[in-house]
Amino acid sequence: MKDIFLVNYSVKGIKTLDKLVSLSFYKKIISKNTDTQEYNVKGIYGMNGSGKSGIVTSVDILRNILINPEYLNNPIVQKNLDAIINKRLGELFIEADFIAKFGDALIYFRYKLTLSKNKIGKYIISYEQLSSKRATSKVDVMETIFEVVAGEVRSILEKGDKMLSEMIWHRTVNLLENTSMCALFYEKILISEADKNRQYRTLLFSSLIALFVFGKKLHVYLDQSDDHREYFVKNTLQYMNEMENSDTDIDSLWSHFFGMDAEQLNVIRVTENVVDKEMYEHFKTTVKNLYEFIHIFKSDLKDIEIDKKEDHDAYICSLIMIYDSYRIHAEFESTGIKKLIKLYAYLREMVQGGIVFIDEFDSNLHDVYLCALLEYLMEYAEGQLCFTTHNVGPMDVLKQHKKSIDFLSIDGHIYPWTTNGNYSPSKLYRNGMIEGSPFNVDSIDFIGIFGLSGEDE
Repeated sequence: MKDIFLVNYSVKGIKTLDKLVSLSFYKKIISKNTDTQEYNVKGIYGMNGSGKSGIVTSVDILRNILINPEYLNNPIVQKNLDAIINKRLGELFIEADFIAKFGDALIYFRYKLTLSKNKIGKYIISYEQLSSKRATSKVDVMETIFEVVAGEVRSILEKGDKMLSEMIWHRTVNLLENTSMCALFYEKILISEADKNRQYRTLLFSSLIALFVFGKKLHVYLDQSDDHREYFVKNTLQYMNEMENSDTDIDSLWSHFFGMDAEQLNVIRVTENVVDKEMYEHFKTTVKNLYEFIHIFKSDLKDIEIDKKEDHDAYICSLIMIYDSYRIHAEFESTGIKKLIKLYAYLREMVQGGIVFIDEFDSNLHDVYLCALLEYLMEYAEGQLCFTTHNVGPMDVLKQHKKSIDFLSIDGHIYPWTTNGNYSPSKLYRNGMIEGSPFNVDSIDFIGIFGLSGEDE
């Protein structure tokens, strides 16, 4: 464990998930000498429509709530939430448990969040709570750091520094429906009071920093089919053009679109990377490292060159793939190679200690390469990886570690894989012998579906 590790994650109210789904990433008993290497990768399997992508989407929402003060004030975000929050429940609930190192101390945190609509139909933070205890303590009771209900602070820890708690109380008043406590703390106190921060070394101060850092460490890769932001922008732009809105209104919409994420990873795109001139040398180094990564999958690749065009204080950079007898723009590479280019930054973040969620990790990636990559991450990476997949190939790699395989049933229940003698999880899964994962489809079920019946032959 580097400094922060996600222990449990629960969600209810996203897409089809109307029951609480809970993922466990570590054993129940936490010792002083915590070794998380055996628990750093998890694969989530499930039938189509079982809610796997919903889990990953909820993590993306959590990340933005924790670190982006303007997230819920963004109209595109509101439209997205209105579309993906479960219609029957009408609210989204998230609970995340994580442990954080403070010197020699190991602290266990639990963060709870509920989003629901207010009277005017806008999604707000209707409930927020952070509590903590010593991670090695066998006592279940946790101390409340803060609790916010419908935008009002119900309690905030004053122990050790009443002045800090009163400052937080005062500077967050009337703002907590639309912004999380730790995002406001970072913006209103940690930044604005930077010269005074050394005097604050209380549990309240440290806990809010830990929560913000936890949010910064979360990174989410959503499959393109589950990233609906461009859909809402295009539909809104069409409506605005039909209503003959001004260029200023349209520019404002694009501003909201690009402001949806407080901080995106420096993901390399196959085309039109906007790179500040001051950061160009760093970008070159990143592309060099990317080449070393892609070269593993394409041994005939000789280099990746950067095609740059000047644009004021930045360069617009595209990637050119170099082979023995030809050069090709990365846009015309295979879908699998283009996905690896996008995934590189997320995998690098996980190796260096980030908590990364990847939706449909296996799509467009060869089984052999995927398994080799997972073996490396399980052995050497300092962070965590949780991914959804349909590919049973990695199961026999994952089964070597504990809590590394979860099966999500169509009715929203999690069934963790537990070792069962010499049985292979992939074989049992294929044969429909994993609880909650019935493969009860037969070839004859398709007869007549495509307009051809047995009588037509």
